[in-house]
Amino acid sequence: MNMMLTVLFQLFLGPLFLILGSPLADNVHDAYIRTYREIAVKEMERTGIPASIKLAQAILESNGGRSELAIKARNHFGIKCGGDWTGGTYELKDDEYDSSGNHITSCFRVYRRDEASFIAHSEFLRDPKKASRYGFLFRIPPTDYKRWAHGLKKAGYASNPRYPQLLIDLIERYKLDQYDLISPDALDKLAGISRINDIRLTFAKEGESLSSIARRTETSVNQLIKNNEYFYTEEGPLPEDALIYLQPKRNYFRGKQQWHKVQKGETLASISQLYGVKVDKLRKKNRIPDGYEPAAGERIRLRWKVKKKDIPRTIQPGPRPERDPLPTSSTRDTTSVRTNPVIVDDSDLPNAIKSAPTSSPGNAPAMEDDPRTTTPPVRHTVAAGETLWRIAKQYGISVESLKTLNQLTTDTISVGQTLRVK
Repeated sequence: MNMMLTVLFQLFLGPLFLILGSPLADNVHDAYIRTYREIAVKEMERTGIPASIKLAQAILESNGGRSELAIKARNHFGIKCGGDWTGGTYELKDDEYDSSGNHITSCFRVYRRDEASFIAHSEFLRDPKKASRYGFLFRIPPTDYKRWAHGLKKAGYASNPRYPQLLIDLIERYKLDQYDLISPDALDKLAGISRINDIRLTFAKEGESLSSIARRTETSVNQLIKNNEYFYTEEGPLPEDALIYLQPKRNYFRGKQQWHKVQKGETLASISQLYGVKVDKLRKKNRIPDGYEPAAGERIRLRWKVKKKDIPRTIQPGPRPERDPLPTSSTRDTTSVRTNPVIVDDSDLPNAIKSAPTSSPGNAPAMEDDPRTTTPPVRHTVAAGETLWRIAKQYGISVESLKTLNQLTTDTISVGQTLRVK
C-alpha cells in the first residue's frame, strides 16, 4: 500500500508540488536556470527572443527539466516532429485527441544535446512559414517580457488561457528579466570572467595557480603564460585577486582615459596588467629605456606616443636579472627628462586591482614620492557584481572606512556609482 501511495505521489502530486512554488521547486528551477541561462542569453543576442521568456517557457514546458520529454528526448519545449524532421523521434501521449475523442500518441523530436532544443525553439518561432503568426513578436523589444508573454498567447502558441500569466509569474519569481539586460560580457562575470580593454580576464582565487585557472577557464597554461607576458609560472601560487588575462593584451588602451598617473610602487609591468596593454608598447609610447621605470607622480601615455616635452622622469630600480622575464623592445635612450610632474585625475581608472607583479628584481628599492606633488582623491566606479567588501579589499582599506569616506549608511551600492577610496 505504501508503495502504491509513493507511486501515486510521484505521478500526480509530485509535479503539482513542484509547480506550486515550493522550496523544492525553487531548488530545482534555480539549478535549471543556472544550467541554461547562458544558451538563453546567446539565443536572445542571436534572435531577439527574450532570455526571460525562453527560460520561463522551458521551465513551464519541461517542469524544470523533469519532464519525460526533457529527460529522454532532450526536448525542453515539446516541439513535435513535423513533416520536415529527419532526426530521432519519441512518441508520447499529450493533449491531442482524434475525431472520436480518443487520446492519441504524438511524435516529438529527439535532440542529441539540450542546447539544440533551445536553438530549435528559436527557429520554430522564426520560421518564415510562421511569420504571419509569430512575426509581430520580433518587433517587441526583448526587455518587454509581458508583451512577449501575451503575444505568444495571441499567436496561438498555447491553448491555456493563463499561459501569459504563468510565464510572467515565473519570470518575476526567479527574476529572469535580469538576463534580458545582460550581455555576454556580464554573463562572463557570473562565471568569474571580466573584461579590461575588451580583453577577457579572470581574478585569481586564493590558492590558485595558472594550472588551476587554465582548467577553470578552459584555456591552455602556455597561452595564459604568454597572454600575461611571462609574469607567472605554471604551478606558482598567485596573489589573490591577481589579474590573469585569457587573451593577448593590446597595443594601446581602447578606453577614454589617455594617461595614467604612476603611484608609489608601480612599474610598467603592473600598469600593463592594470590596463591590458603590452609592456613593450607602454615603454615605446613613453620613450622609457630598458632597465628604467617611471617615477611616482609621473604620467604614462596609454594610447599615442608622448611628445618630447611629456617624456616621464624615470628611475633605475636596480640591476636587471640575467634573464628578463618580460618581453621588452629596444627603445631610444633620451636625455630629455621633465622636471615638473603633471597631476592627472584618477577618477576614470578601470575597475582593476593595482597589485600586479612587477618586472623589477625582488631587491629593488622602493620608488619615492615626489615631494612636489599632491595626491588628489582616488575614486572608483562600481561595476556589475562588485561589493563594498571587494572594493575595500582592492584598495587596502576597511569597509567601515570606505563607508565613512562616502557617507554611506548601508552596504548597498549600485552599478555606475562613483566612490571615493582614498
